Amino acid sequence: MKELNTLKEYRKARNYTQEELAKQSGISIRTIQRIEKGLTKGSAHTLKALAKTLHIESTDIIISNEENTRVHNDFYKVKLMNFSILSVLLIPFGNIILPTLIFLANKSNKHVNSTGRRILSIQILSTFLLSSLAISLFFIFGRGNGAIPKPVPIIYFIYTSVNIIIVIHTSIAIDKKKQILKFFPDLI
Repeated sequence: MKELNTLKEYRKARNYTQEELAKQSGISIRTIQRIEKGLTKGSAHTLKALAKTLHIESTDIIISNEENTRVHNDFYKVKLMNFSILSVLLIPFGNIILPTLIFLANKSNKHVNSTGRRILSIQILSTFLLSSLAISLFFIFGRGNGAIPKPVPIIYFIYTSVNIIIVIHTSIAIDKKKQILKFFPDLI
């Protein structure tokens, strides 16, 4: 049998809904939800009441809470890295610079490392391809008159639009715990 390691798993193993556990333990449903999401560790009284109702030791819940908190923090860091891509709207190449800084600060974290590499690979590849296209168009249509050719702003608009779409798609994939844009090659 699989080892149980979260309050939610203990609750489900006893066939309790959150409402039933709240009623049986005398702990509010909101507190149970917050503990299961890793948003709080719960007070000693809360843990004792839940443990007694579930016929487990309160230390079992404490250990699972610490794990939930770590997972929640990992999730937050990956989401932050993903949304930092939008800095490209204000800073040229911000879609690479800011996520790289977040990645480097958290690369010892397994989840941030694996998903972060994917996010950075996607940004490096898309930036390289669209920048190459913009430079090519500059030389093709620039004709040496010093003016920015009309296609270059269009390419920049496409570049920022693609990044916004990637952020939205990646955010949805992260929420659903799916692999992000797996058709892109890993560069890092």
